[in-house]
Parts: sequence; structure tokens; C-alpha cells
Amino acid sequence: MRAFTSMMEQPLPNPILFHPLKHHLGYLRDFAAQSITWPEPELRKAFQRIGGSQLDLYIGPLPSLQIAEEVILYLQQRHLLTPEPYRQHLVPVGYRLCTLSDGSAWALRWGLHTGRHVHLHPGRYSLHTLRIKANHLKTALAVTIASIKYNQPISLQLLNQVRAEWLELPPVTGYTSAEGLGKVLDLVPGNA
Repeated sequence: MRAFTSMMEQPLPNPILFHPLKHHLGYLRDFAAQSITWPEPELRKAFQRIGGSQLDLYIGPLPSLQIAEEVILYLQQRHLLTPEPYRQHLVPVGYRLCTLSDGSAWALRWGLHTGRHVHLHPGRYSLHTLRIKANHLKTALAVTIASIKYNQPISLQLLNQVRAEWLELPPVTGYTSAEGLGKVLDLVPGNA
């Protein structure tokens, strides 16, 4: 189970709190490739961490570590790296936006974990960011992993099998690459 723990806990410098399984396409691709040997109960736990509403997915070129380092530099330059000045910087709306070297905007929010008070989210509708449904992301990730794990091509049958068995979601009748689930499926490994 050590591989599971290390893959789920991406080491980023303090004080950054970032959930790449929900918000970073490059991380998702690595996750799909590395998690094919995991037991299904552990995969189900990982999928649950993605949630069930809409989210913003960063699809740009910057790795998670570089994103964290650029945000830290931004905060250092403004003397906002320690908790209290950072908290005051977020007042009155509860977040601020920070633009990184690739032009993407990132929402800086208050993080609730000790030592991780800078909670990052890709900016909504920002450059290199897609707004997607969490269930579409979970489905695309699950069917990609299942396809590799079981050496089967991605099909509607396999997709609905993982939706039922791994995600506890109802079946879909179909999808197209022009919208929704199909667009997200086109982003995952083997389909990009």
C-alpha cells in the first residue's frame, strides 16, 4: 500500500495545499499509469476524493511543483507567506487570484491544514483550465485505469461497468467527443 500512499500525497513545499487528483491533468495521467496495480477498494477511495460537483482542471504545461514554487515566490515578494498576513490578504472576498508564468490564473484560498494555509485552485475559466463535472473526471480516470488493468479497449460497456462497480454511478447511454464526458475522456492517457 506504500505506492498508494506516496502517489496520493504529492510532496509540495509548505505552506501549499493543492489537490492534484482533482485539479491537475498531468498528475491524473501519472496517477492512471501508476495505479493500475492497486486493489479496487483503494482505487474507489481515490475516486471518492474527487468529489461530486463541478471543478476546474488545469491542463497546462506546468507541473504541480512549479505551480507551488511560483505561488510561493509571488507570496514572498508581497510579504504574504506567513499565515496572518496571508489571511488578511484574502479579506474581504475570501480569495485572491495569482497569475503564473504560463498565463494561467490560480485562486488562492485559506487552507485548513496546519502548515498548509495556502490552498490553490485553478482559476475558473482561466487560461489552461477547463470547468468539468467531477463525475465525468472520475469516470474518465476509472475507465482509463480499467482499460489498462484488464487489457480491454475503452468501450461503453467497460465505462458503465466501472461506473457501477467502482464509482456507484448510474450507467450512461452514450457519449460523444464533442461534449461532456466524451471531452474529458479525450484528455486521459491513451486518448490525448
